[in-house]
Amino acid sequence: MFKLTPSQCTECQICAQVCAYEHFAQNNPKRSCVTLEAKWPEAPSIRVCLACPQRDCLQACPTDALRWDGWVRLEKESCIGCGSCVEACPVLGISMDPLTHLPLVCDTCQGGFLCARWCPTRAIEKIGHSEESL
Repeated sequence: MFKLTPSQCTECQICAQVCAYEHFAQNNPKRSCVTLEAKWPEAPSIRVCLACPQRDCLQACPTDALRWDGWVRLEKESCIGCGSCVEACPVLGISMDPLTHLPLVCDTCQGGFLCARWCPTRAIEKIGHSEESL
């Protein structure tokens, strides 16, 4: 999935802008699956789904709206917006969309990894999948 190096992040928000534009055709970082939290003078925290092996978010979903398909896929029609997946995520990589009130969970841009491709400092990098995660 991703290798995150917060010390290289300049908080330019390009990752969040690209994500929001890809998924919602909006330049609105609040609708991004990538969230940056400033901790100046320390490095910011970069929050995004890392497709962790335990996938607590899938297990926490009461309607099975989240599925594993090489990435976490949200079935919007099944989601009730309860936020259980947000609470279950051990890396704080899921947030709620402020407009739809549905979870924002990284789908890797269907394997395009646009946030990593556009990150000018390589604070977010794509790494290969292990066989376990496929």
